[in-house]
Amino acid sequence: MKRSILFQAAVCALLVPMLGCDLLKVSDSESTGGRGAKVFDPYQSAASGAIRLSLQMFNGCAILPNGQMAAKNSATFFPYPDKCPSLASPLDEPTKTLVDPTGRIQIQANTTYFLNQFTVTDTVVDKHTTPGDLSAAISWMKNESVFKKLDWSNLSQVSDEWKFLPAVPGATHDSWARQVLFDNANWRTATDDSFTIEILDFDGVVRGEPVTYARSEFLADSWSAGHSRIMWRMEKVMPPVAPGDQVARPIPQVPGWPPEPPLFRTMVRMDAIGSTNPFKTFKVGDLRGDGTIKITWSQMKDSPFYFPVTYVNPQDVPATCTDDSGNAKPCGFGLAPRLTMAAPVNGLDYYQPGELLDLFVDVRDGEGNRLHPADTLPSGAEVSSNNANGLLYALIPLLDTVMDYDMVPAVQIAGPLQDMRVRSDPTAPAQYFGPDFFYALADEPATVHLPTGMNTMKWPTRISKTLPKDAKAGTYVALVKNNRYFMGERTSKLNAFFFQVGQSERTSYPGDVGNCQICHRGVLSLDNLRHGLSVDHVESCKVCHMFNNDLYNRPQEFIHKIHMTSSRYPANKSDCTMCHLTKRSTLRPSITLCASCHPSAHDNQFFQAKFSSTGEPNRFGNCAQACHVNTPPKSHILPSTEGL
Repeated sequence: MKRSILFQAAVCALLVPMLGCDLLKVSDSESTGGRGAKVFDPYQSAASGAIRLSLQMFNGCAILPNGQMAAKNSATFFPYPDKCPSLASPLDEPTKTLVDPTGRIQIQANTTYFLNQFTVTDTVVDKHTTPGDLSAAISWMKNESVFKKLDWSNLSQVSDEWKFLPAVPGATHDSWARQVLFDNANWRTATDDSFTIEILDFDGVVRGEPVTYARSEFLADSWSAGHSRIMWRMEKVMPPVAPGDQVARPIPQVPGWPPEPPLFRTMVRMDAIGSTNPFKTFKVGDLRGDGTIKITWSQMKDSPFYFPVTYVNPQDVPATCTDDSGNAKPCGFGLAPRLTMAAPVNGLDYYQPGELLDLFVDVRDGEGNRLHPADTLPSGAEVSSNNANGLLYALIPLLDTVMDYDMVPAVQIAGPLQDMRVRSDPTAPAQYFGPDFFYALADEPATVHLPTGMNTMKWPTRISKTLPKDAKAGTYVALVKNNRYFMGERTSKLNAFFFQVGQSERTSYPGDVGNCQICHRGVLSLDNLRHGLSVDHVESCKVCHMFNNDLYNRPQEFIHKIHMTSSRYPANKSDCTMCHLTKRSTLRPSITLCASCHPSAHDNQFFQAKFSSTGEPNRFGNCAQACHVNTPPKSHILPSTEGL
């Protein structure tokens, strides 16, 4: 199905409705190359035949994505700790503090689910503090962690990288983290293991038929994508001064703030996420009250994982959502971020440079029920106590400890579309309007317990941003992203909404990259993965993943690394035409990009460039312009189209 190239013709008197505006003709059929593909998703929450189920465990306790640890319920037949880490506390390293857990995992009865995420993480902090000798860390993984019964033969190191961590102005100092990743253990490379899920009632009786999922039926479990990882990490240190330097150098203390000593983290995480067979479902029957979901991993069949849950009758779901008239309604599954904008003051169908934009966020469930009051969004305290109808915010201790990054909400504006290209030097002027990434509705202070009381502040749904006075004419994009965990369903959704600046004529993306739908189609469409952004708008990824600092998850780095290290990527990894549609988009190789496939390129010849974010050379510097302009890599297949 082709999408319309035009805006919806009607412009309301006071508001420009942005919901559902499919403005840009960028889609192709799923079997062809080009910019994008129409999404196909057989399971869209309430409108589907089954609900995605997400279950996570951290250091022996079931965990909710809002940072709460699930408490052991009244069912007593299964082993479960009385105390759990406190991931909601930023005042101390969470793994060092054990508290009485207060969270509760609710599962809706009489509902069909499929397993979409099963994650088990075990980690220790400040136990392995010798950067030059990681044998103790490896020994803990093999002999003491929850994964000690697995086959660790053939474990090898796959990555040793330094990550930049920018300062919080006035509170912290720029720092770095050295992250060493391991893989290839026999348990990681197994292809015949599986997970069996069973629904248990209060007495531990299995209700319904157990269902078994092969680990190969899950799309993502790769360390390069930030999922499964076997890791040792040294944080809050200064960068090395020479190749081979492994000294843990503390960062300078910020006046008026306590010192930040180096932190050493050892982690093993198994993360199977993204079901490729959601048609394999199971029914949660007519259950009430406390029970358990049991998952048995075939590689650890004598040590099953128990998740304490509470079964809720659909008729007993509280009416904490509202309809358009403000009437109380029970919340449903799903997530649908919406955005409206105040109409241009000039009465035309476009905004002028320098004009104030008023954006209004409206987050709904899959049935159209609003998840928050019309004028405000939940406070950080409401989110972290699971009183926000499932909405998730960025909880910094959870990000730092579990390294699960799929709970950051945002609203971001960028444009014009035709100028949207990656920026290699973060200190250079931006090629398009777009402020540095911000948590628009849930700024970091909202989700940590600061003395200012901002943790209890409700955030407005209205966001005001002023266009630059020199904003170029064309079509701009406003991206709104939200995340939710409700009745076991975890979902992220990022929607793109478009508006005109300076002219009525529409413009489009540069058309430099695409073809994602060749692999990401059907249930594997990008709509169903990670942030929930349609492949139609893949060139807008850079809007959020483009920073005024040298933070490491910039798109030209992580997209290459994910695909080039994946055993599931089917194409010739030397064929750049698979994803690059124009030659222009391939002509800025760098130390960082080439390292996606060639980690030892040039050895340590450009060592200092890897720790520089400004000027040339830097780790995203233009190697083609410096040396390879006349001698491009001969083994790579480049597009013949030059581009616009």
